[in-house]
Amino acid sequence: MTPSPQQQPENCREPVLRLRAEPRSTNAHGRVHAGWLMFQIDTAGAICAERLAKGPVTTVAVNAFQLTSPIHVGDVVSLYAECFRLGQKSVTLKVTVEAERLGGEVVPITEVIATYVAIDADGKSRIIS
Repeated sequence: MTPSPQQQPENCREPVLRLRAEPRSTNAHGRVHAGWLMFQIDTAGAICAERLAKGPVTTVAVNAFQLTSPIHVGDVVSLYAECFRLGQKSVTLKVTVEAERLGGEVVPITEVIATYVAIDADGKSRIIS
């Protein structure tokens, strides 16, 4: 049986999503747009929430989105998700973002709490089985 993310040692955690920041995702100053990062956060969260909900989900809330460091072109961005709360119809996750600079330094970027609701084929909320 695989331990939950909360039980795994820090050095064993695996990212839900990992990608390189490319020029098309940046502004004129070579820094990644916040909207691009928010899209990646929502994608990583949805992947994790769909696994936990055993089916489709929709995003219903994201807490304050504060960036502690910029993301530069060439950085490898890693997104980690861990279950914060699993309800009858919803999954609340903590999504953590880090960037690995070209020189190897890893810097924290942001942490957000995101909530997803399990939905059926008609888009209506459903009980998580």
